Amino acid sequence: MNEHIQAIAAELQDKYGLEHYELKRNHIFSETNMDNKTSYILSLEWFPTNQVDKDDEDFNPDGSAVMDVDLHTNKLRRIIFVNDVSYAIEGIFPTPEVEEVIDWVEGMTDMMFGRQFKLIEESERKFTFHATVDNMEVAPTGNIEVAFNDRNQLTLFSIDGVFPTEDDIEWEPFSLTKEDLLEEMKQHVELVETPIEEEEKWVNIWHLKPFFIRNDKSEIILPEELFNLNTFVDLDVNLKWESSSTYKFTPKDIDFSTEVSYEEAMKKVTVTPISEEEVEHCLEETKKLVSSLFPKDSGIWTVTGMYPEKDYIITELKGDMFKPYQRKLKVIISRDHYKAANYWDNQFILDMYSSYKESEDTSITKDDALEKMFKHINVTPVYVKENKSNRYVLCAKVDCDIVIDSVTGGTIRF
Repeated sequence: MNEHIQAIAAELQDKYGLEHYELKRNHIFSETNMDNKTSYILSLEWFPTNQVDKDDEDFNPDGSAVMDVDLHTNKLRRIIFVNDVSYAIEGIFPTPEVEEVIDWVEGMTDMMFGRQFKLIEESERKFTFHATVDNMEVAPTGNIEVAFNDRNQLTLFSIDGVFPTEDDIEWEPFSLTKEDLLEEMKQHVELVETPIEEEEKWVNIWHLKPFFIRNDKSEIILPEELFNLNTFVDLDVNLKWESSSTYKFTPKDIDFSTEVSYEEAMKKVTVTPISEEEVEHCLEETKKLVSSLFPKDSGIWTVTGMYPEKDYIITELKGDMFKPYQRKLKVIISRDHYKAANYWDNQFILDMYSSYKESEDTSITKDDALEKMFKHINVTPVYVKENKSNRYVLCAKVDCDIVIDSVTGGTIRF
């Protein structure tokens, strides 16, 4: 262990009252957010002094403290005391009183309650906070959790995600109502089949697919679009071939571990975006592999995008629909010579439902379903991150607390 890590560990041990602990292991992991910004997280595993001689690499004894800290900023990202047992010195952490927890979180994060985070859920010994801007929701959001054991000792603190500031927001008054969005709601009411596992059958339900819509109604944003990395390349390329490939494919074991060396972490290496040339190479390689795996499927598979991951480029494809589920593939391609290293196919998930009893015919129309849903639909102002930028724009989040049984017209709450 080098001097830098030793110094960080010594500071944390003193700051968080770990006098009865000894440092057992340390690792460094890379963590890339949606803006392609990479953080390097130093993970420190502390054992209680009387158990430090235990050598099981896969086991941390009760009371162990696992701490994750940003290597470059020294900000604590996570602390977990194993099995809700803590030997930390009393008085360092807060007690499970909400005001004390909020004050402590403010000090830990340099953020102000109500301005950048708000309380979402509170129980006797657990508190969950989400990112906010002046108490208004943001998407995607950040998450903070604080939990205590039955002795009122803190046993969990974690902070993840994005916490925008007021400077990131494009301010405007919110003006949308349910009545303004009737047409958009109708467009997002869908009839879907869903499996009932206990009865091994399919049922048809009407549901409102959640969506965001700009305050001026100029754009609709689907929730899944918010989680594409800035390095994700959107594509819509249908794969067709006259004859299948005679591709000789041998799958390889791939290590996607994010653990890195200290030297790599100090260089702050980031993932390079995919070039147009790489896109073309990967499309060609994907076509060769898919046509060899599924020679009769010309025109069925569509490449929807690709993104870099360590030394690979991952190509995503969609195929036919099976009930509500899309057939999907992921092809993992070596970035240095554009050869397929492995692939993932979700067919095994679809096969789980192939023997289920078919659903009954629908008797409830879309208009009837929307009318039944209407009073249960939520229209909430949310600041939503613009694609491939750091700006947040005002939107309405539209979702519904119920679905409608398309045969009986009954409401099902979830």
